[in-house]
Amino acid sequence: MAVIEQRCGVQEVSREAARTELARFFTVMETAEKAPEMFSAYIDAEWHRLLGSHEYEALCLEAVGRLVGHRADAGQGTPSWLEVYHERYGNLPRVWFADAEGTVDEEMYKRYLATRVSGQRAEQRPLIVSWDCTPTTNDEDE
Repeated sequence: MAVIEQRCGVQEVSREAARTELARFFTVMETAEKAPEMFSAYIDAEWHRLLGSHEYEALCLEAVGRLVGHRADAGQGTPSWLEVYHERYGNLPRVWFADAEGTVDEEMYKRYLATRVSGQRAEQRPLIVSWDCTPTTNDEDE
């Protein structure tokens, strides 16, 4: 379960939550038509921290049965994989909206939830984000 810490009124998320979501991201990748976009600075920071470690290998093997690579791929827009994630896991947790230090952008998270609660599809009220990397099959890694 994702852990959220409260410090001086600012909510922060845990590395455990980031790892859980990284594994989910990898499972969504398996059925995506194109490489999914990593827009969470916090999950990406944990991804970078884990890369090349035995812990990372175990996470990948448990999630998708193979190592997953990482490559730079900057962009902006609505993540292509959100509907698949929503079908499998429900709403994105707060960790997706955290900066690299783990502080959640509560306004962005509330806007995202308002879109989900309204029942409107992503095309009607899109979540617009930026990203700078995507997963790979490990043959084109950085």
